[in-house]
Amino acid sequence: MDFHSMIEVWHEFYSVLSQVSATFAGLLFVSLSLRHEVLNHPECVRVKRLAQHTFKAFLYLVVFSLIFMIPKAGLLGTTIPLFLVALYALVITARGLKVELKDKSKYSVQVSGAIKIYLLSLLTYLMFGVVAVLLFIGVNNALYLVVGLVIWTLALVTTSSWKLLAELNAGNIRQSDK
Repeated sequence: MDFHSMIEVWHEFYSVLSQVSATFAGLLFVSLSLRHEVLNHPECVRVKRLAQHTFKAFLYLVVFSLIFMIPKAGLLGTTIPLFLVALYALVITARGLKVELKDKSKYSVQVSGAIKIYLLSLLTYLMFGVVAVLLFIGVNNALYLVVGLVIWTLALVTTSSWKLLAELNAGNIRQSDK
C-alpha cells in the first residue's frame, strides 16, 4: 500500500486522537486555572513547570495527529513536519529537564516522579522522530508504532496530570501564604 493510501486508512484514528488530546488539554487547563493562586505560589515553581510540560505534551499529540490529517500532504508534507515537531518537543523537554535538574532549591511542593516523566517524555519524542525517519525511508508500517507511542504518551501525561492535581489539592502550601 502506498503512503497516501496508508495515511487515509488511519485518518479516523488521528481524528479521534486529536479530539481526545485536545479534550484532555482543555480539562487540564481548566483544572489548573481553578488552582492558579496555588500554582503561582513561589513554593510551587516545580509543580508549575511540570504543569506546563504536561499541557504541552497534550498539545504535541494534537499537532502530531493534525499533521497526519493534512489532506494530500504526501510523504514529505507529513514526515518533515512530524520530524520537526518531534525535534522541537525533544529540545523543549530537554531544556525543562535541565532546569529541573539544576534547581537545587528546597521548594516544599514537588511532584514525585517528575524527573521520570521528563525522561520518558524525551524518549517518546525521540521515538516520534524515529517514526518520521522510518516513514520517510518508506517503512509505512511505522504508523503502527505511533499507536504504541500515543497510548504511552496518553498514559504518561494522564499520570502526570493526576499527580499535579493531587499535589495542588493536597494543601501543602501554608495557609498563611495563600
